[in-house]
Amino acid sequence: MLQQLSSFNFRRHSSNRFGLKIALLALCFTIAACGNNRMLRPHKISIQQGNLITQEMVNRLKPGMSKRQVEFVLGTPLIADTLNSDQWNYVYTLRTSNGKALQKNLNVLFVNDELSELTGDYKPETEE
Repeated sequence: MLQQLSSFNFRRHSSNRFGLKIALLALCFTIAACGNNRMLRPHKISIQQGNLITQEMVNRLKPGMSKRQVEFVLGTPLIADTLNSDQWNYVYTLRTSNGKALQKNLNVLFVNDELSELTGDYKPETEE
């Protein structure tokens, strides 16, 4: 009788360990499968910085406009040179969720507080 009890307890503990091993193995496979799933990756947002300048805004600029008029159309410049107040720099940067970066620049030059020249990535379109 004693021999039957000891073999019974051994079998019960053996099946519990086997079940624990199976559960642990299933957990490892589940974690490994989730690690390579693109749907379970965290969402990354696109990051915009600076002044968003559109072609329509640039087309509204005309030579001879005052600084105040230019600021009304384009907004406050991102970089205002303290040594040269006659040059305003507008910079726009977009970093997409896949890591690619896009940068656009617009430099506005004034002569006697009037718009003189635009340089950078935007050019005014001529009206026909």
